[in-house]
Amino acid sequence: AVVSTQSTGSLFKYHCIAEFYKIIKFRCPHTLYSCVKLSNRDTSLNAILTDKSSTFLYEAAKLWNTAHKNILTPTKGLETSINLIKARTKTLVLQSQATDLVDVWTPNNFTLNTLP
Repeated sequence: AVVSTQSTGSLFKYHCIAEFYKIIKFRCPHTLYSCVKLSNRDTSLNAILTDKSSTFLYEAAKLWNTAHKNILTPTKGLETSINLIKARTKTLVLQSQATDLVDVWTPNNFTLNTLP
């Protein structure tokens, strides 16, 4: 059996992306969904970021913008299953965490931007 370990920062990213997806897919809770603005410019599903802050919505939207093209099924968009979103997000986060040196943490281990 393959055992995967995630750092606290990686778990935060995983849960932010998964929860943000649920908010925009199911439009609930409505109080959070009403604060989310998705780009009307194209079908990219990019979230329009509000003023920089340390709130859940800002951080989740920032992570979503970085990761959604790697985790959504292109032909399905928001119809992609939640289980598939979670599996792809976990893979993405673990790949990021495994970059660079095996026995030393580096800044690249904590950023999703380093992935193709």
